[in-house]
Amino acid sequence: MGTSGVESVRALHDVYAGPLYVFAYRRLGDSQAAEEVVQDTLVRAWRARDRYDETRGPVSAWLFTIARNLIIDRVRRRDARPEHSALSVGLTDPVNDIDRMLETWQVAEALSGLSFAHREAILACHYRGHTVAEAAALLGVPDGTVKSRLYYGLRALRLRLEEMGVVG
Repeated sequence: MGTSGVESVRALHDVYAGPLYVFAYRRLGDSQAAEEVVQDTLVRAWRARDRYDETRGPVSAWLFTIARNLIIDRVRRRDARPEHSALSVGLTDPVNDIDRMLETWQVAEALSGLSFAHREAILACHYRGHTVAEAAALLGVPDGTVKSRLYYGLRALRLRLEEMGVVG
């Protein structure tokens, strides 16, 4: 990581802020905390830029290690001071509800980019709960075809989700 000033910080931010945010948000479940982890990660990386050794691994691994340490510290602080509110008892967790909705939307978006045959097999088996044999009967194809469509469809789905930055 060079020391060319503000440009290198912007470059790091442009490339890694999104993946770092997703990483932090999935572990913390709080968008503001995740944003703070991203900012703190980039600030710490900038301050410790002289200690970065590219022979020990890529800058991405270094940044995610910094973020992971910040997340661990944040969770430890949070667990040391648990906040129990009478209002929160019995209520659903809005962060988890929003996260679940976002994940559902992202998977639906990724599924829409698959071929009809792959999408049909995945929906039949993974979302409607049919066995391979049941899905084959419903779709009018042999069991092996359903298995093949599931295998290649799930691979394509994972690739789409990676392209969207949902999974790493």
